[in-house]
Amino acid sequence: MARTQCLTAASLDVGMTHEASFVFTHQQVADYCELCGDHNAIHHNVEAARLRFPDATDIIVPGGLIQISITGMFGSEFPGDGSLGLTFTPERFRKPVLPGEEISVRLEVTRKRGEMLEFEIAVFDRNKEQIGAAKSRLIAPDETYQQWWKDNS
Repeated sequence: MARTQCLTAASLDVGMTHEASFVFTHQQVADYCELCGDHNAIHHNVEAARLRFPDATDIIVPGGLIQISITGMFGSEFPGDGSLGLTFTPERFRKPVLPGEEISVRLEVTRKRGEMLEFEIAVFDRNKEQIGAAKSRLIAPDETYQQWWKDNS
């Protein structure tokens, strides 16, 4: 099972960061597209991908797949279990992500208001060039939930 934690807003400060890396497979792209009904040819046909992105050497990983992986970070790693998502506002990716390419995602706490946290999200390619960004707001778990999590983990 993936690593999880359960951090409360009280345990997080503005400026704190968390980073994780992802590599998406062709199977993950196919599963995501099937599940959400995304039949855009750039996600399953290299020729179509090259028409939209001439330097592409493979199909394009859907932005939505990257986004749900980021929300998974919120719900499992930082702040973790018990987090409740409020908003996720992505920017357009500056370059496409291909299956097999490693990307890293950095979450940074930028604001706290009670249990509500705001985050800046940065997505980097393997050369550490920023290729995407987003903003998100969520409600962190409270101490009661954290205690339940500790008792049941």
